[in-house]
Amino acid sequence: MNLLDLAKELGLDPRKTSAAHGGEYHCPCPNCGGTDRFIFWLENDRYWCRRCNSKGDFIQFCRDFLGLPFPAARMKAQKSLSTHQFKSSMDSRSIREPSALWANKADCFSESAHQRLMIDKTAMELIRQRGLTLGAIQKYKLGWNPIKMFHKRSDWGLEETENYSWICLPAGIVVPIFEKGRIQKIKIRRSEWKEGDFYGKYYEAPGSSNTTPVFGDPSMNVCIIVEEEFDAMLVIQEAGDLCNCLAIGGAQKRPDFLTHQWLLTKNLLLFALDFDEAGKKEYLYWCESYPNLEPWPVPEEKSPGDFFVKGGSLRTWISSGLKLLQNHELLEDSRS
Repeated sequence: MNLLDLAKELGLDPRKTSAAHGGEYHCPCPNCGGTDRFIFWLENDRYWCRRCNSKGDFIQFCRDFLGLPFPAARMKAQKSLSTHQFKSSMDSRSIREPSALWANKADCFSESAHQRLMIDKTAMELIRQRGLTLGAIQKYKLGWNPIKMFHKRSDWGLEETENYSWICLPAGIVVPIFEKGRIQKIKIRRSEWKEGDFYGKYYEAPGSSNTTPVFGDPSMNVCIIVEEEFDAMLVIQEAGDLCNCLAIGGAQKRPDFLTHQWLLTKNLLLFALDFDEAGKKEYLYWCESYPNLEPWPVPEEKSPGDFFVKGGSLRTWISSGLKLLQNHELLEDSRS
């Protein structure tokens, strides 16, 4: 559904005047009449009346001309996005579940790494410097892999080829991702990584699930969107009673389809990707995909983790963001 469908739903008869911007249409203005003064463009679902200056997007059209309150208008927009925009511009890949053999091997590796971390004071200090408490480290079963390790791919239930016979698990902090008690993914923050390294800072073990991990209580109606799992853990550690947190794993990563639909059900999404060029570039994609999203970078530093380590309060930062939702609700009450 788009603005053309809404106009027809309202009983208007839009006339296509140009193919520019995904299609430009003219019709009488629902507010002030006329014949062709009301203009809308399908590329970004925007409208404008050149006489009375009525203007807005899909949600505003629903509110102004269909008489819907903001929550109902947003829900209508969400249904439109989930059936149209997501399929055309987002990652609709199917969910890949780890095999039972992979899960068994991953469990053994992550448990061994966790036990090693609990007795390695130097490695423990590396993680504590990130701001995580001992309770959080135990809750998320973080671990430490002291040396590069090689495993046969077939031992993990993965296909072997002439060029790919081994899994290489680098030295570093082990971050296992669980869902309903079952391990889904293993990421390792490489201890040997340096700026400009050809290989990335984070390594994801082959065979891991491609689901996007949610930290905290998934039923909560406010979600903070961050890049890395460490940031998500800190958010829940400091403000888990206020929100949940989605860790997308990198600025250019996209949520899977089920996570996308879940995001659309939330009352408020606070966009908190790293405040750098990559994060700022991705904002346009997110704001076009989710009408319930607000930009909410940390007030200082690049990421929530950096902000916290430098003495910033994640709880105060998130509490301030929640006022955006309260302002929306107050505005609706005043209009009803």
